[in-house]
Amino acid sequence: MQPYLTPKKSRKPYPYGQFNSCFLLLRLIIIEHMQKTERLVAITLLLQARGKMTAQRLAEILGVSTRTIYRDVIALSLAHVPVSMEYGPGGGYYLPDDYHLESAIFTREEAISLILSTDMSGTYNLFGGDGDLQRALMKLESVLSDDYRKDVNAARERLLYDTSAWRDSNNHTSGTHLETLRTAVLGANQLEILYPYHACTETSPGAIIWRRVEPYGLVFQSISRRYARTGRWYLVAFCLGCQAFHTFRVGYIEQVYVRSEEVTPRPNFNLRAYWCEACKQLERTRPPLNLVLRVSPAARYGLKGNTMVLKEEHDGSVIVRVETESSEEAVAYALSLGPDAIVVSPEQIREAVAANAQAIVDMYKPCRHSHCS
Repeated sequence: MQPYLTPKKSRKPYPYGQFNSCFLLLRLIIIEHMQKTERLVAITLLLQARGKMTAQRLAEILGVSTRTIYRDVIALSLAHVPVSMEYGPGGGYYLPDDYHLESAIFTREEAISLILSTDMSGTYNLFGGDGDLQRALMKLESVLSDDYRKDVNAARERLLYDTSAWRDSNNHTSGTHLETLRTAVLGANQLEILYPYHACTETSPGAIIWRRVEPYGLVFQSISRRYARTGRWYLVAFCLGCQAFHTFRVGYIEQVYVRSEEVTPRPNFNLRAYWCEACKQLERTRPPLNLVLRVSPAARYGLKGNTMVLKEEHDGSVIVRVETESSEEAVAYALSLGPDAIVVSPEQIREAVAANAQAIVDMYKPCRHSHCS
């Protein structure tokens, strides 16, 4: 057995670099956008967990070309990871049996990000469905220092990734203040947030006021397993004004400041239990906005979301009812169908869609100004 590559003295070892501690949580489960540093760690963990693997198999799992795998193996060798190559039938890349990925190469933030990715990547079975990568990451967790392990456990209690969507909708991750919120949640610091009208205040609807809260967790609510990257972030916090827990949608937070005061310890609070109850309460109290559309024959079988056919027309078109969460979502849903759908009701949604469509037409009208050409 010969090592695949002996690093040249003139070359510097490949640096692992710094992970983005927040968005690594998402990037590790989005294989087609996996960054090189993350991919190198994934290759090492896969070889450690599964043993001998070919470049073709690694490329299939990680969603890249075999040429990319070849370059990654060279980078690993330059980083002094002892990847070896066995040629011939049954051959492939492998690591020595006594090799272990040292936890000391990771910072506190990197360790938290990698370990938390176990829970998130396991949800989607992106690595063959047998849990090999998840088991390897668990082994990495087992060799962490006590301080690091405490931080990982604390992060697990405060970051929740919920894949059971309420309804299919056209929403996107809101990350404007996400990094600041994550820092406050993991650091257990109080926050000042500028947020619209909420049930915990006596302010008239539509007002935007400052609220002082104690953050206890962040939750990502995905639309579905298929559309895992689409969803909303929510902040679960204790409002010091009304002395009660509330759920704040991150996308609605206009400004946020981290305070020096620490969050009051609440040993009996459980983020997962709170979130489950909040979802049940929302389903019980929030009436859906029913959107009625006339859909063309070409688009009737491609409709998404909670839909019901009310009537079939002679020309092949159908009248359907679509459950949406808000007027904003209803307008976006209708516009996404373009000329293949006409809003029948509600009237305010019909008018809003027409206004948006007219605005699009106006944007494409001939313009005499030079910047329009």
